[in-house]
Amino acid sequence: MANEPIYKTFGKALAARRRTLGWTQSDLAGRVGMSRASIANIENGRQSVLLHYVYALASALECSKVADLLPAPPRTLNQEDSDMLILSDEDVTPIGKSQIRNLIENALAQRGSKKAGS
Repeated sequence: MANEPIYKTFGKALAARRRTLGWTQSDLAGRVGMSRASIANIENGRQSVLLHYVYALASALECSKVADLLPAPPRTLNQEDSDMLILSDEDVTPIGKSQIRNLIENALAQRGSKKAGS
């Protein structure tokens, strides 16, 4: 699944909220008209979720807004993060610099999504 991190983050939020309410996967499944297996797959990030089910899940879980279950959107780099991307070592090739830049950008994006899930 190309957007796997999004579904994993959504699933973790769903499971956390369900547990907070003291419900089983079967309890939640019955409230939204899904199977328990679908809830398990969603919570584990193995199943994508249709938009109308996102709303049904948020409503059933008594969320004040659907966004409470959604991962934060990718953030843009602030100046401090952008400054970290400036490489000046003359020994690093242009390809190496590009690879380092990609690694840093991916790490920053993951750090942002982990903070949103906290």
